[in-house]
Amino acid sequence: MSTKTSLNLLLVVSLLGLALPVAAQKYVCMEMNAGDVCLELHPQYAPVTVANFLKYVNEGDYNQTLIHRSVPGFVIQGGGYYSGNQTLGLPVPKDPAIRNEFSRSNLRGTVAMAKLSTDPNSATSQWFINLGNNSNLDTTNGGFTVFATVVKGMDVVDTIAGFRLANLVGDLGSAFDTVPVNVSATATLINLEDLVHVKRAYATDTLTAAALPYQCSASSPADTLTEFCGTYLTFPVDVNGQLLEATMTLSASTPSLVFHVDRGTLKAIVDTGQVRASYNPASKVLTLPSVRAGARAFVNVQLLLTNTATLEFTLTGFVPR
Repeated sequence: MSTKTSLNLLLVVSLLGLALPVAAQKYVCMEMNAGDVCLELHPQYAPVTVANFLKYVNEGDYNQTLIHRSVPGFVIQGGGYYSGNQTLGLPVPKDPAIRNEFSRSNLRGTVAMAKLSTDPNSATSQWFINLGNNSNLDTTNGGFTVFATVVKGMDVVDTIAGFRLANLVGDLGSAFDTVPVNVSATATLINLEDLVHVKRAYATDTLTAAALPYQCSASSPADTLTEFCGTYLTFPVDVNGQLLEATMTLSASTPSLVFHVDRGTLKAIVDTGQVRASYNPASKVLTLPSVRAGARAFVNVQLLLTNTATLEFTLTGFVPR
């Protein structure tokens, strides 16, 4: 079997959630009446934000809360209001606002903090899950801080996003104009159980690997590997002397691994001395010094630009490490 075929199989197996060693990590799971959703936290990118989120979780502040906002194709949002029979619409007590830590793009399945439109450092308890690749949020209000990724239950998130939207402003207040409700399009009555409730949120260091799709492995402080995270890679790249951050999303796995770059994720970054990818315009070859997929690592990963219009790259070679 060729090394290229081996990598293809490894990454496909990873995506299907089959047996790959997974390092112990910190997760938060939310038990909802629509289904369970688990998040992998990213303290290496947003330590203050993760600590803030965990404080709300561990103090039980997200228990019996409401998914109060849904914008199809964009986000679902929670963490701000209670959903009980006697507490419906009451706000979650807020801890002091935290500083913005934007560094990761708001891609589909990532989780970020909501904040006031007039202040980048105003996030408190409310969070949202990106339903699409919302790179416009990376340049709005200082960028919205991504601090986690959905690793279980994105199908639940999509189900919630498909629910009918109710305008409950007259009943609950101005924040409740796009509330997802699990009722038919012709229903005229909305009951409490039709709302989406987070019954319980809890933190855990382990999740059953067999129950999950591919999830990122834990990083080490000295790590210079690019992480293959779910279906995407984000990395610094030198293009003719200009340093950019790019995000590639896996678009096909057979017969070859094919990725495309979302132009909206390309942005100039400051040189921090981090190991970076390089792109050769003459050969159209993108070279990533190292990539990790689960517990496996690969070096000298090369991809060929095969479609200029869509910025599509096809994996052509690598060396297992």
